[in-house]
Amino acid sequence: MKNDDLKRNLTSGNQWVRLIYMVLFAVCLQVAAWLLMAVVILQFLFSIISGKSNDNLRRFGDQLASYVYQAIQFLIYNSDEKPFPFAEWPESEVEDLSGYEGAEDVSAEVVSTEVKREKDKTEDEAEDAIILGSSEPESSEKPELVEESADDADKPVDKN
Repeated sequence: MKNDDLKRNLTSGNQWVRLIYMVLFAVCLQVAAWLLMAVVILQFLFSIISGKSNDNLRRFGDQLASYVYQAIQFLIYNSDEKPFPFAEWPESEVEDLSGYEGAEDVSAEVVSTEVKREKDKTEDEAEDAIILGSSEPESSEKPELVEESADDADKPVDKN
């Protein structure tokens, strides 16, 4: 980079104005982080007390997440578009929040670590068999290797 380019960049008003906006949005992100934590806590409390989550908090949380994304995009120079308050507040992309499952709607099975390891091992063996072209996974027992000497080669093999 030449000295003239450096001098032009340092005296460019656009870069210094952007720095002011960046400091402003960094502060806004700190406030947004506190708001997000409040939404998480309130949503948990609603879930504990009423047995289901609050749709208004879900929508606000979605909007807040979109705002945080927009602010970060501006801060890292991926966007020149300034977020709220210089643009409209982001709308929630999910209008109907009834499709989300609440904690009471999720059916889950508790699996011990040992059972999970066995299941993962079986799945890995099945994947390996498919990759190798076999239709069935190999047995978990490995065949024993038997060394034959030159004298043993002439003897008949007993298959019983």
